[in-house]
Amino acid sequence: MKTKITVLALFLMQISFGQIGGNHLYENNNNYYRNSNNVQSKNIQKLNVSGNAMNFHVKILNNVKATSFVITLGLNQEGKTVKECNSEINNRISKFKAALKAFGVKEDDIYVDFVSQTKIYDYQSKTTENQVKINQVENGFEIKKNIIIRVNNISIFDSLVEKASEYDIYNIIKVDYYTSETDDIYKKMLEEAHKIIKDRKKQTEFKSSDWEEEPFINIEFYHIQPSSQYNRFQAFESSEMSYINDYYNSKKVVRHELRKSNSFYFRGQSTEDFDKIINADTPVIGLQFVMNVSVSYTRKVEEKDKKQYHIITPTGEIKTINLN
Repeated sequence: MKTKITVLALFLMQISFGQIGGNHLYENNNNYYRNSNNVQSKNIQKLNVSGNAMNFHVKILNNVKATSFVITLGLNQEGKTVKECNSEINNRISKFKAALKAFGVKEDDIYVDFVSQTKIYDYQSKTTENQVKINQVENGFEIKKNIIIRVNNISIFDSLVEKASEYDIYNIIKVDYYTSETDDIYKKMLEEAHKIIKDRKKQTEFKSSDWEEEPFINIEFYHIQPSSQYNRFQAFESSEMSYINDYYNSKKVVRHELRKSNSFYFRGQSTEDFDKIINADTPVIGLQFVMNVSVSYTRKVEEKDKKQYHIITPTGEIKTINLN
């Protein structure tokens, strides 16, 4: 009876979760690339046994909170001369750098990157009795620079952006996430992988006496930046409208659409093919570390099954070679 109650509870739980979809359902779910990836991930072999080899494959995901951030802000300045441009943009940057001290940002945490210096062109027109002549002319210069800032506390980001706007700096180019604990993350994920492989050995009745002691191990370890994992969608419903194009009617129909806001959300790695997910339910958006571990064993060959070949060296010596 208890078993029936448990199964029913799980069934009801699945129904309750299934009732919450969210507006991201408006996103195009018929994406061929994404769907094909999901199908491929389900076909990954976790254990592969052939006549003379046994391979264990483990994939682990770790959601990690970043310990530092690098923010890149862009600004530009126009002027009649290069000297005027450079002077004005450097003045804005100097004032902004001085204001950053109030956020605990040190001089060594700021770098200014000179991006480009280009000419600006405009048009001048001259009208005569029966002609309008338009010429393109030089109208000054534009200099673009980026300010790259390293911070340890992302909570100051809003205040930092507001302060930047006081110096006409509005372009937030990107934010990169970093962690100083990469070595510890690697060790922890590798330990989890070894635990999973150990359990699978028990499930397959792995006998160490049947296999070579030294396996071949391949480890793939990398992380993914959050900026590459945001999806976009628009959620709205519109009325349907049809019209008839009347050849004899000279009136034109102009339809103005209201602006539909784009929604963005973080969509991390698909979790379907991972054997273990560390910090799976964290609400913090950070780095996603991925580790793929493959351990391959080769079956031992009995002495009676070994093939022996004898060769005679140029000196007349006879040597025996064992081939597995």
